[in-house]
Amino acid sequence: MYSIREMSVEFGLTPRTIRFYEQKSLLKPSRDATISNVPRIFNEEDRAQLAEIVKLTKMGFTLNEIASGDMSADRYRQQLAFCLDQIAELQEAISLLKERLRTD
Repeated sequence: MYSIREMSVEFGLTPRTIRFYEQKSLLKPSRDATISNVPRIFNEEDRAQLAEIVKLTKMGFTLNEIASGDMSADRYRQQLAFCLDQIAELQEAISLLKERLRTD
């Protein structure tokens, strides 16, 4: 069992971000609904789900895409192509910057 603080430290997220994921129904930690202000309790399944959310957001997927669960191989290929295009644009920008610094 993990607290929201432990989860935030482990994944480098703020507790507010984790609560936001909960509001978006991406996470469903347990708590005793009969008692108000009871802290969230995260289990191993919640931890694995948060790890997956973090990975997918790093890959560039939106929270809506993650929530839909429609992560087909085609969607991964589209995202890969998008990332490769971004890398090419960044490499071009780096080349232009290096060139500018050589002339100054």
